[in-house]
Parts: sequence; C-alpha cells; structure tokens
Amino acid sequence: MDAPEEPLPPVVYTMENKPIVTCAGDQNLFTSIYPTLSQQLPREPMEWRRSYGRAPKMIHLESNFVQFKEELLPKEGNKALLTFPFLHIYWTECCDTEVYKATVKDDLTKWQNVLKAHSSVDWLVVVVENDAKKKNKTNILPRTSIVDKIRNDFCNKQSDRCVVLSDPLKDSSRTQESWNAFLTKLRTLLLMSFTKNLGKFEDDMRTLREKRTEPGWSFCEYFMVQEELAFVFEMLQQFEDALVQYDELDALFSQYVVNFGAGGK
Repeated sequence: MDAPEEPLPPVVYTMENKPIVTCAGDQNLFTSIYPTLSQQLPREPMEWRRSYGRAPKMIHLESNFVQFKEELLPKEGNKALLTFPFLHIYWTECCDTEVYKATVKDDLTKWQNVLKAHSSVDWLVVVVENDAKKKNKTNILPRTSIVDKIRNDFCNKQSDRCVVLSDPLKDSSRTQESWNAFLTKLRTLLLMSFTKNLGKFEDDMRTLREKRTEPGWSFCEYFMVQEELAFVFEMLQQFEDALVQYDELDALFSQYVVNFGAGGK
C-alpha cells in the first residue's frame, strides 16, 4: 500500500517573492543561460499602466524561474497571485529537421496541450541559435526555417510568441542585440500577464468586499486576500501601494467592530 501523501507546506509570503515563470524544453540549455538572464532582466525599467486611471509607474521586473510541472498550473478556484505562474517558456536550440520532427515538435505539442487544459495562454518559445552546435551536423536548416516551422505549427496568428536568442554566451554586438530584443519581449509579456491577472484579482477582491454586510462574511478571510495584494505590491517594490492596503484593512476593521458593537453585521 502506498504511503499517504504528505500535505504541502503552507506558502510563506515574504518580500523575496518574485513573479513565477516556468521553463520547459531543454533544461540544460536554460541552466546555461540563467545566470545572464537573471542579471539582465531587471536592469531596464518598464512602464506599468494600470486600470481605473491610476498613474503609470516605472518598475523593474524580476522573476523566479522554475522547471515546468503541471502541478504548478492554477487549479479552478485558486486565485492566489504569489503562487501563480505568469509566463511559460519553452527553450530549444534545435536546428536539425529530423530532431525537430522526431522529438521537439511532439514535446512542444504536449506542453501546449497541458497549458490549454489549464487555460494558460501566456507563453513564449525561445529558439537559441548556437553556431558551435551546427558544426559537423547534417539536415541543418537555416535558423529562420526552424523558427518558421514552430510558428506555423504552434503560433497561428501569434508569430511573436516564438523568438530567437543568438549565441547568448558570446561577447559580441550581435549577441547583445539579440539579448536586448529577447529581454524586451520577455518583459512585455510578463508585464502584460501580470497586469491582466492582477486586475482580475482586484476585481474579485472588490466583489468579496461588497459582500461584507451579508451573513457569514468573514473579515479574516477577506484580510488574507487583501494582504496578499499588499505582498504583491511589495514584490514590485511599490511600498506605498502596499501600505495603502493595510490602511484600507484598518479602516474596514474599525467599521466592522463598530457595526458589530451596534448589533449590525
């Protein structure tokens, strides 16, 4: 008999939380690129435009890159943001037609099917071009041909969801230009996903708050929701916005106590 599964440990929210990005495909390839990627990603700020007419802000994006696993994908009813993977990246340096047909295409198909099953629509395929890998190989297609195949097979009208990163470990102007283009795309997609999902989270929070006069409404449950929003702002180093959440919670709790003392709900 199998031993019972141990319960997952509770998520600990700290100011070290970062938006989660999953990585599928060639893990060794990603591991070799990760040190440069983690350093370069937050260097350039992005303009963050939020809803409801709030003033835009410049933010520096960091990410927690983790290996792709289906159990990381959000389950129905789970609206937590700090454990939500905002972007999914597939890494490959395939330049061989036979390898693409035999393994990479099938692997990409399985990956996309899992994402679709969980309604995860924010993804990116990165084709890494490495001249050293092309030496002494047959069945080599030009880089653009492999990219075109992936775009035709998987991207439909979203051709920008497949990008090229050229010789990322070299020190050359061509490599730097490629890094700059890739990082711009990565920051843009990450910020778009973050803004979209944060907006949904805030809308759900407002709906929950509007139900505070209904029987059975729990201030403690609501507190956990709005505190997570505060942690999200801390994650982006937007400390004033984070403090606003606690000010609102303090005001709401004070009113809750007054109403309770007066016999209200």
